[in-house]
Amino acid sequence: MDTKTILIVDDDADLTLANRLVLESAGYAVEEAADGATALKKMRANKPDLVLMDVMMATPMDGYHTVQQMAHDNDLSGIPILMISAVTASEYAAQFPTTGPLPIRDFIAKPVAPEALLKKIQRCLR
Repeated sequence: MDTKTILIVDDDADLTLANRLVLESAGYAVEEAADGATALKKMRANKPDLVLMDVMMATPMDGYHTVQQMAHDNDLSGIPILMISAVTASEYAAQFPTTGPLPIRDFIAKPVAPEALLKKIQRCLR
């Protein structure tokens, strides 16, 4: 079995580190990006098997706009996305449909237990 690569896109360094430790302990290769622009560059250079995308980041390109860019890029549109954010519990969640041109597979709310994160990731990679 080849190792799956997950790109974590989040501007919270502590949460990124925690998720990295969980994912690496489960056998995944992990890449990181603290903003959408960096994430797009990394995806174009080395296409991940899954993107763990924060919705709200304190940068000009948040998760929503990054996902829109991915949807309009033929090389990136097929990469599955697991959105991770507290925003899923709000009225903004409807902006992220799981059908149609945006390749969002699922949502998970922060904070997330390691076991729940791994289960969601396994489902997204099927």
